Amino acid sequence: MRKSLGAVRPFSLLIVLLAGLLTAASAALLPPAAAAPAAPAYELAGKCFRLSGKSVPGGHYYAKAAALGQFLFSDKSGRLLTADGGSAVLRTAPSNASIWSVRHDGDRYRLTSVTAGKIQRTVSLTAAQGCRNFPEAQLNVDGGFGAPVDAQGRLLGFADGHAHLMAEQFLGGGLHCGKPFSPLGITVALKDCADHAPDGWPALSEHILSEPGPHSAYGWPSFTGWPKWYSLTHEQTYYRWIERAWRGGLRVINNYYVQNRVLCELYPLGDEPCDEMESVRIQHRRLARLQNYIDAQAGGPGKGFFRIVTDAAQMRSVIAAGKLAVTLGIEISEPFGCTMIHDVPQCTRGDIDRGMDELKAMGVRQMILTHKFDNAFGGAHIDSDFTGLAVQTGQVIATGRPWQTEPCRTPRRDHQAPFDAPGRCNARGLTDLGAYAVNAAIDRNLVIDIDHLSVKSADRVLSIAAGRDYPGLTSSHTWTDPANYRRILSAGGAVGLYASGAERTPGDKHSESFVDEWRKLRQANGGAPVGITFGPDMNGLGKQAPPRPGAKKNPVRYPFRAENGALMSRQVSGTKSFDVNVDGTAHYGLIPDWIESLRLAAGADGNALVDDMYHGASAKLAMWERTEAHTR
Repeated sequence: MRKSLGAVRPFSLLIVLLAGLLTAASAALLPPAAAAPAAPAYELAGKCFRLSGKSVPGGHYYAKAAALGQFLFSDKSGRLLTADGGSAVLRTAPSNASIWSVRHDGDRYRLTSVTAGKIQRTVSLTAAQGCRNFPEAQLNVDGGFGAPVDAQGRLLGFADGHAHLMAEQFLGGGLHCGKPFSPLGITVALKDCADHAPDGWPALSEHILSEPGPHSAYGWPSFTGWPKWYSLTHEQTYYRWIERAWRGGLRVINNYYVQNRVLCELYPLGDEPCDEMESVRIQHRRLARLQNYIDAQAGGPGKGFFRIVTDAAQMRSVIAAGKLAVTLGIEISEPFGCTMIHDVPQCTRGDIDRGMDELKAMGVRQMILTHKFDNAFGGAHIDSDFTGLAVQTGQVIATGRPWQTEPCRTPRRDHQAPFDAPGRCNARGLTDLGAYAVNAAIDRNLVIDIDHLSVKSADRVLSIAAGRDYPGLTSSHTWTDPANYRRILSAGGAVGLYASGAERTPGDKHSESFVDEWRKLRQANGGAPVGITFGPDMNGLGKQAPPRPGAKKNPVRYPFRAENGALMSRQVSGTKSFDVNVDGTAHYGLIPDWIESLRLAAGADGNALVDDMYHGASAKLAMWERTEAHTR
């Protein structure tokens, strides 16, 4: 029988009561349990919610990520929840006041204006349907997640060896119209420069660099005037276009930070630094923000398709996971301040060492030593025709003298300087300071891109590398004599071809054929298959592949199957439907379409060409692994 309370001994009861009192007193002395920290609500991205809360316009809202943990809330009419004074109201025009930091607050959410932190609202967000999607470019891809390795265990994927994703900062930020992303979305990211309005006539640089004549200055959503394959001052690497290329099999992009101090200082509309190394730092920070923005769209840190990598192990891991590995390089005219004025170098060996160390600390693993102008490292690969005339003007401003030429000493050639006789090359080769820079790069296992070096400079760089058994060599976009390809490949390096048209354009003596250049590269490799990268130089004042003349009889037929199995339909941005047969490579999202056009243009060689390209990521990785392992 259970004892009653009265049967418990008085002393035992006293002990129990004292223990309870002591426990309660101890609890009172302890600090209260800390509340769980309010975590960012990454998971809201791209979803529809019913929003309700005090002092907030209720209703259905689409949550568009503006950054990691930050959102735009768009209602069924396309209006944005916006901070205005002390209130939260609906506005049509996007602004920074439309961006809200969102964190969990128990089973609700706390919204804080990023422009007016005191404006906070605690709301309920209930999953719903019937929202109006936020404006965005389409992908128009089905699938695209094929096996990342082949039967031999080799990584698969296309590789872009020469892109400029941060060109918005080029020449002080005033020349380039549009951005790869905006926290406020595509309607802000892809709008024309103010100086192009209302019909493109004020855009002097566009007429000079591209084709003269007016163009639509409205951008999103019609895109009637741009992007075009020949338009050089408008954004072509919007992040959704990059995403489409990735879905079509792209697995590596080498992003070059680019700047030219002289042209930047001459251009009147820029408002950002022209110092080339400072520009590299700015672009580096912005590229990290692009990665974070893409992560935000995918639902949180590390979830996006776009991953910046700084070594071969990271590259291998990212490609094997089926994501896009983004490597870093520099293409500037005065690395580390190493310009040359009247043959006097403006930098020292100490400047070179400090600069190289900074690059390596940033994760930059590839560099071009000269770009357009001669500098303290050596002579540049000359530009020809009208472009050459403009570049030579910059050369005089930068160095105090025009290019000096001499009869070419070998069958290799620079381009012909304006008003110069045929068969003449840049007389300037690699300087002693340039040789020091080459060895400094080798000591730090940096890849040297010999593009833009004069024939004499490139020959000396290749000789120095050969003397040290160094494999870290590349030509990224056909800006060296093709005779150098064999030396690069035999050293263990990688070659990339400019992403030119699939066929030569009849009547255009300057047009190039990617198919023809690939056949030359195959010949340089003894006829054997060779993994190759391609270099569109997109956003870098380089024209893209035009519509293929043969497309009238043998067009790319949509939808087509990309090499990785993705089913590619015509890409749609706003009200514009892009067709590679008509538009050429108008923007980065058409890279898979361009590759399909190469397959058709190459005829019986088409599958072999695309197969070489589809092993470009593997070739790039192998070159990196050899370069990192180099110790001599």
